[in-house]
Amino acid sequence: MKIAMVTEYYWPFDLGGSEWSTYYLAKGLIDAGHQVLVLTPNYGSNQSEVKDKINISRFPFPKKIKNNRPLSPFWHTNILWILLTTYYLIKICKKEKVDVVHLQGKYYSPAGFFIKKFLGIPAILTARDYQLICNYGFCIWQKSKSCNLKSYFTDDFAKYYQTYVRNKNTVTLLINLIFALRARVIRNIYKYFAMRLDKVICISNAQAEIYRSNDFKKVDVIYNSSEFRIGRSQPQNKIVYAGRLTPGKGVDLLLKAVPSVFKKFPKLKLMIFGEGFLRRNLEKTLNVDLKGRILFKGQVSHTALLGEYAGSLAVVMPSIWPEPFGRVALESISQGTPVVATKSGGLPEIVENGRTGILCEPSASELSKSIIKIVENNSSFRLEIRKKLPLLRNKFQDNTIKQYLKVYKSFL
Repeated sequence: MKIAMVTEYYWPFDLGGSEWSTYYLAKGLIDAGHQVLVLTPNYGSNQSEVKDKINISRFPFPKKIKNNRPLSPFWHTNILWILLTTYYLIKICKKEKVDVVHLQGKYYSPAGFFIKKFLGIPAILTARDYQLICNYGFCIWQKSKSCNLKSYFTDDFAKYYQTYVRNKNTVTLLINLIFALRARVIRNIYKYFAMRLDKVICISNAQAEIYRSNDFKKVDVIYNSSEFRIGRSQPQNKIVYAGRLTPGKGVDLLLKAVPSVFKKFPKLKLMIFGEGFLRRNLEKTLNVDLKGRILFKGQVSHTALLGEYAGSLAVVMPSIWPEPFGRVALESISQGTPVVATKSGGLPEIVENGRTGILCEPSASELSKSIIKIVENNSSFRLEIRKKLPLLRNKFQDNTIKQYLKVYKSFL
């Protein structure tokens, strides 16, 4: 079988978990005896090449990436993008005689629909976020159903404007209202095409419940995959947070939790990896005692991040929004390191409470207690992860490949 995996970013522009999920899935499919062709825009690299046995084909794109920073969403949400991706994907898939098109990002939904319509090739989408439900998404923090147009502006937009916009005045309000209206129209367009694909794959049962509650019918659940490489290195006296520095990720909640943890463990440090608009404010609010113990390390490579997970006592995911999956948690466990995570979204489907980590309510006091327990019983948690290694590999590696192959074959 020949599978075309279509992704917005890919090596050497591997900017996040989506690209690494695509990579691990492609490797697993190739190991299972199938052909994989990764299709992605050319942001400034070779038109085609092979890496780790994966064939990569990059189609022409007018915008180039500098300093490995992601583009503005505008570049993936306009008529030029829809026309370019539809034209080149149809052209490449026809030439390569592809059996299945697997879209790894929502912005390919129109192209996938037209590939299905004009070439008769099955088109499957893996949804990795909630942008097809609501572009702000505050409405689904507490419930499954997305906001209507009225509450979109009175609730979601109002919260966004209050939280994310620094300079509040009439001009910024009008500009952001225009952006909000455009985003709602874009959401409707991409949702229309996504609902007409052969299948939408969600990456957790929690995410699937939200999609089904918002009129998506052809939904399956398949977890992201990872490789489990647990070494025997001694962890250092540190805990790690990795992710965007935004309110939904709960990093501000974590900073409220760690002082009591530091009192218990005077040499412990917190390493924060990632960027986001909260970084400046978070750094400013740190008191003198904490500045040497809470270190903002910015963006690092995926390989370096895996090393940080492996060398820490715990990785903390203090999310307060419904995480679609929680790749950081999975990759931490894949390196043998236990996780402290909130009971948000798909995280309880990754972390086994009391064994591979601790699940807690999203509060500073609960996070503190959970981190302390993990640090005090670190060897026991690490041993438990090793014991569960065969089950973990089956759940998040072997089974993922088998499930995707079953979906692909059902349309052939």
